[in-house]
Amino acid sequence: MVHALELYFRKGTDYDLVLEGVRRIMLEIADRWKVGLVELDVDRMSSEEQLKAVNDIRSIPPQVRGRIVSSRGKVLPLSGSKLLNVANTPVVVLRKNSRAIDVFPHLLGTTYFDLVHSLNRIQSLGPSEYAQSRGMLEDPIVKIVSDDPSLIEQGMIFVGANVELSVGAVDLILRDRVGLDVIVEVETKAGDQAVGQVLRLARGYAEQTGKSSVRKAIICVDRDGNLPLACKEAGIDLFRLGFLKVGSGDRSV
Repeated sequence: MVHALELYFRKGTDYDLVLEGVRRIMLEIADRWKVGLVELDVDRMSSEEQLKAVNDIRSIPPQVRGRIVSSRGKVLPLSGSKLLNVANTPVVVLRKNSRAIDVFPHLLGTTYFDLVHSLNRIQSLGPSEYAQSRGMLEDPIVKIVSDDPSLIEQGMIFVGANVELSVGAVDLILRDRVGLDVIVEVETKAGDQAVGQVLRLARGYAEQTGKSSVRKAIICVDRDGNLPLACKEAGIDLFRLGFLKVGSGDRSV
């Protein structure tokens, strides 16, 4: 198998319930995309094996894995002492031909790639397409829309970016001209998984804030063919980025 997922964990931690969900998604990925699976209880690994895992994670290009050392309240794969942070989170490494090419969770720019959300995207896209289309553009899009929400809709104002909820992190929260909050999921390539994600986040946001009505939106660069219908049925506004030609250069010689 070209791709494989490695799960590093420690038994008897506070994330046991999360761990079961992670295992379930990994099995779905393995079944759908023929990906190899490896589970590693860190307490059964030698110090040399743990050091190799840490070095493999650190070998992933920074522009892909971003920040990986925990700090400022963000739970990341490595502890402050540069050891596997499995006391606080499961850690998953994506490999291609035995080489580590990504790790979860991680922090890229201001975007937190949490474990469950990232695995759901791999399950939806497949590991090859995920590696090609993963969120290299998502953080700049969040920044652009945060600076000028009217690009999305007149009267829209910025409320927050990368807002942590009990159910995950919201890429953007905006507020429309009639005062409704808009929960926005930003994707490089959006599919059905993005629909489920924004519905889950909007529901969690409504429960935490007590708001009876919340709008939902997806902003993407590219999309699956059936996404517009799925968004329409789910009551989600879908925005696709593009370029609009507003002038013509002089091509005369």
